Amino acid sequence: MRKIGLHLRLTTTLSELLEKAERLDTPILQCFLITQGQNRYAKFSEEELEKCKALRKKFDAMYLHASYWVNLAGCKNNGWHVFQRELGLAKKLGFTHIIIHPGSATGCETKKEGIACLARALNKALKEEKDIKIVLENTAHARMTVGGHLNDFKELLPQLDEPERVFFCLDTAHAHSFGYDIIDPEKQDIFLDEVDRIIGREKIALVHLNETQEECGSYIDRHAEIGKGKIGNKALKRFMNHPVCKDAPVILEIPILKDEAEEKALLKEVTEWNKSGN
Repeated sequence: MRKIGLHLRLTTTLSELLEKAERLDTPILQCFLITQGQNRYAKFSEEELEKCKALRKKFDAMYLHASYWVNLAGCKNNGWHVFQRELGLAKKLGFTHIIIHPGSATGCETKKEGIACLARALNKALKEEKDIKIVLENTAHARMTVGGHLNDFKELLPQLDEPERVFFCLDTAHAHSFGYDIIDPEKQDIFLDEVDRIIGREKIALVHLNETQEECGSYIDRHAEIGKGKIGNKALKRFMNHPVCKDAPVILEIPILKDEAEEKALLKEVTEWNKSGN
């Protein structure tokens, strides 16, 4: 059965977040380890760690979204030690995947140089880490940002020592904001066919089924509620059920809703999209 879940905000403790996910009856979830509004890591006492490990057993998969302090495409101050810290915590807590924005080629003369920096960092990570799947996400930004254009991944993959061990997350809002037309069915097909050719559908570990009120090609990364954006439910439903994406789990990254009842209703609605197909 297709697994559909939410990105949940960490406001107190991770165990409370996992308890909320259990109430929502979602098989998968995603979160940061940074406490919402405080811009610092959550604290993990031994008691909290044990509680989280027990709760973890209730979920099929848990996706840690790496913090934005991680910028592996940067030639200087790329957050490598932060990335190592988050990987270590993820392993202790039982996360199955870590989602990374490829980053920006800061300190580099060209984006090509930034892609090489990203490849070196990933190669190092793959040597050290065998348990958690590393997942790169397409981005909304242009210029020196890596991962907006699919060709960035085409350039990256040959530089990886073990490309088969690096997976990908497709974000609909990011693709739209970067400039890919995923609203028009024919153009959505062109985009996803290119994803299949460059990345391979078997390497899509996750779909971020996100909406935005920004224009196509705006380069602005800002999400909107499902049903209240430019992409539209029809295009989102088609995207998640497209042959290239249909086997990948789905996470919804949405603005804060009023209460858990609304979140549960949204999960139910999108699950119905999956059942009904295109």
